[in-house]
Amino acid sequence: MNSNYQILNIQAHSWVDKPKMVFPTITKPISIGCFVWSTNGQFEPNSQKVPCVVVPPTIKFPISLRYEDSPPKLEKKPKIFLDNMLQFIESSSHMYVMVGNNQQAQLNANIVCTSEVLELMMCAPYEKKTGWSLGVTRYRNTMYICRIDLERPDPFNEDNLKRVMQELWLRKLRTHCVFENGIEMHHQSSEEHLRFHGVFSFNLNGVRVLFDSPVLAEMPSTTLNGSAPSWVDLQIRPMCMSRLDWSVHNRTEALKWWVKCFLLGIDSLYIAHRDENAHVHNIEKTLVGDLWKSCEKDWSTTVCANFMVHLLTCISQVMAPIDCPSTVYLFQFDARQGTISYESLRGRSQYTFLSDWFRMMLDDHTTDMWKTPNLQTMSSTVYQ
Repeated sequence: MNSNYQILNIQAHSWVDKPKMVFPTITKPISIGCFVWSTNGQFEPNSQKVPCVVVPPTIKFPISLRYEDSPPKLEKKPKIFLDNMLQFIESSSHMYVMVGNNQQAQLNANIVCTSEVLELMMCAPYEKKTGWSLGVTRYRNTMYICRIDLERPDPFNEDNLKRVMQELWLRKLRTHCVFENGIEMHHQSSEEHLRFHGVFSFNLNGVRVLFDSPVLAEMPSTTLNGSAPSWVDLQIRPMCMSRLDWSVHNRTEALKWWVKCFLLGIDSLYIAHRDENAHVHNIEKTLVGDLWKSCEKDWSTTVCANFMVHLLTCISQVMAPIDCPSTVYLFQFDARQGTISYESLRGRSQYTFLSDWFRMMLDDHTTDMWKTPNLQTMSSTVYQ
């Protein structure tokens, strides 16, 4: 470990053995908007092309997840960090920008991040193989958090190979049962669905969090103009597993499925069952509550939620003295040890991710608010 790193007084794995805890106060997530990011990572405000899950008729099963030629290379996502979330905020700034106590424009949110950040935190008590790194910036009373890849995964690692194959199968499955607004179109790319994001908000013990996530919607039984989509998820698992396989599956994949559904307020997900030859024989709709009940001996929802809240509190305490859009603190999770360490990178560096245009946008809002008293009053109202 780099000598510049300091260890947080928190041990993730020990939380599994903590005495029974009370579930923290977390409000149900609210879906507050959508956007699309293009193939080159550009932000596009769009809530019309919603990817919907449509289960194929029985006659179309089994569905082959194999590729006729060699499998395509997984698309490498551009390093957009939080740019799309920041652009979403800028496009709806009248709802998210207010005048703070220091008479400067700031966000009426304590934390801005991606769902991936929250998912990693919630799964950490049970994660013993794969570590992660987060970049954190604090500016005008808001913490901005995004994942930063410091290490490259070993392409020959067995777990990584399984992850890549699972992702390839899932993308192939999407071409058969995920369609824009539920309408099947020829030559539709599975990548398009991964670029549609929902934006969500909830409160963790009084701390307001804004975050985005790739989403899929339930195909509505009737067309209701203006109604909010009902979000769902789509996953794959083997048809036949040994008792040991089930235990491993529950502690890894199933845990991640539940965490994502919890964060997005998803009530049900579709699970495709595949055989050893990568053929899906059926897709079942499963209640998230039933998924949790089938795994309650393998992990605790209370442990996951409390650890996330506690870790965010610890990070907030470390970042409290900081008020700089360029300074980044790197927090690294060692999955084998269950420890979290951090180092500070003061000023601009290769890890700086809060864009200059966003800082300038807040400055412009400060000027506009003081020029327009009525706007100042309106913007001081916290949007819930």
